[in-house]
Amino acid sequence: MIIQSKMVFVSGQFIPAQIHMDNGKISKISPYGESVPDADYEDKLIVPGFIDIHTHGMGGYSADDPSPEGLIKWLKALPSEGVTAFLPTTTTQSKENTVRALKNIADVMKQNHSGAEILGIHLEGPFIDYNHKGMHIKDHLRAPSVEEFMEYQKAADNSIKYMTIACEHDSDFALIRYATRNGVTVSIGHSGASFENAMLALANGAMSFTHSFNAMKGLHHREPAVAGALMSSNAFAEVIADGYHVHPSVVKILFNAKGNSNVILVTDAIGVKGLPEGVYEISNVKVSLDKNGTARNFGTDTIAGSSLKMNEGVKFLVERCSVSVENAILAATLNPARVLGVENRKGQIRYGNDADLTVLDYGFGVTAAYCRGMLVYRSNNCRD
Repeated sequence: MIIQSKMVFVSGQFIPAQIHMDNGKISKISPYGESVPDADYEDKLIVPGFIDIHTHGMGGYSADDPSPEGLIKWLKALPSEGVTAFLPTTTTQSKENTVRALKNIADVMKQNHSGAEILGIHLEGPFIDYNHKGMHIKDHLRAPSVEEFMEYQKAADNSIKYMTIACEHDSDFALIRYATRNGVTVSIGHSGASFENAMLALANGAMSFTHSFNAMKGLHHREPAVAGALMSSNAFAEVIADGYHVHPSVVKILFNAKGNSNVILVTDAIGVKGLPEGVYEISNVKVSLDKNGTARNFGTDTIAGSSLKMNEGVKFLVERCSVSVENAILAATLNPARVLGVENRKGQIRYGNDADLTVLDYGFGVTAAYCRGMLVYRSNNCRD
């Protein structure tokens, strides 16, 4: 299959080009118009498929639920927002519930469904701080434990690829070092760590910060804390770009501080995504969803998650945060691929990579999405 556009995102910029796809891979990039294409997207943007490394669910389904049907429905729906790969993200539950959820995700991964590819699992909790728990269930919070993590990784058939941890509770950084040694990316989050402790955690293998500024001790000019380490280090930093979790000006400051290679757009969407305004029980937590799509712990002002779509996040970065189109796309594609170490397979349009492609109009609406060379989503307004 050959598709083309005058705006193909290659090496951080847009060029006219054709993309050749064979057996799920990009087999060649050639000049625009060189061959007769199967689809000509003219002036629309062809970008790498988006990768959401922090997303909990949608449509009433949560990654904490041991339901293969719900997970399959979720991965088939994600390409409509441009997502071609993701990490189902768990929350803090009982050990038994977590084990069941991990086994379910691992089983579905082996089935090779068409739609967004599950690259692995993001384990968020139970190894987080009580005072920065957000929507996580306090009764199940526990100190970081190598032995418990090994139980989870066994249940997941070694599919946990990313883990959020409150580094200040990890004695001697034992779990951070163990996870790093075994190919798991460690992200600091839900944390009240001091600046010094967070920097030592990075030195011991942590690579990222979970949903920057949310559920962490903030920056003070005499006590920079974990947010100061986030801003001053060269580590990766997730950000939820929905206008409610982080002010647009603070998102802009984050990009200015981190540059174009270390910010990762995430949705942190929970199971209420796609549902109407109301009150729901998601991941054994009662939450209220407002008309703006923001979820809160019921009866409180604590944000419990979002209903953000990735293409909407890219649009928000560009239109509200003064981030360039190119840097916004990198935050949704190559940067998450890099933090997971899969940039030679995902996150960029180049020879040999998976043919995961998203076609956007100039309003950042999704025209089409290809997962491993297969057209899996096509807008009703799309024409070849």
